[in-house]
Amino acid sequence: MINKKANKKGFVPKIKFTAEEDKMLTDLVSKIGAADWDIISKNMKNRTPRQCRERWINYIAPNLSNEPWTKEEDDLLDELYEEYGSRWHKIADIFPNRSGNCIRNRFKLRQRRKEKKLKMDQKNNRSTNIVVNPSIEHIDQCIKSIPNPDVFEMFDFDENTIEQIFTS
Repeated sequence: MINKKANKKGFVPKIKFTAEEDKMLTDLVSKIGAADWDIISKNMKNRTPRQCRERWINYIAPNLSNEPWTKEEDDLLDELYEEYGSRWHKIADIFPNRSGNCIRNRFKLRQRRKEKKLKMDQKNNRSTNIVVNPSIEHIDQCIKSIPNPDVFEMFDFDENTIEQIFTS
């Protein structure tokens, strides 16, 4: 598939930063400061000012924490999301060592995990309901597909139920 953005003026393809680029960016920011991204990007091959700034702010600034999230942080994130919605940079003001991008990524990851768990729980409940609360139609299909008279002993049927299954 052809990338439609590739034909647009000023398009820069997404290429991951290398460890060498991160080191170079760190050195440039320590010399020039984290304000003049035009000058910094001119010293970085094939990187725009925006790419340099976002890489610094979201991933390699020394004040950012790459430590695993604690339960307390996750709980606080849930509370703040209820209050601020998806205003990640507003939420980041309360998490001094996490970027807005990091906070959004954490929230989305936890959301995907919750959805996956919910789907698994629903799937497990559906299969459990079939066994625990079988419908007449389901029992009928089971009985007709298993031509074994002992199948009646698997279910606690009275004679009327058995008759109803075979007459429907």
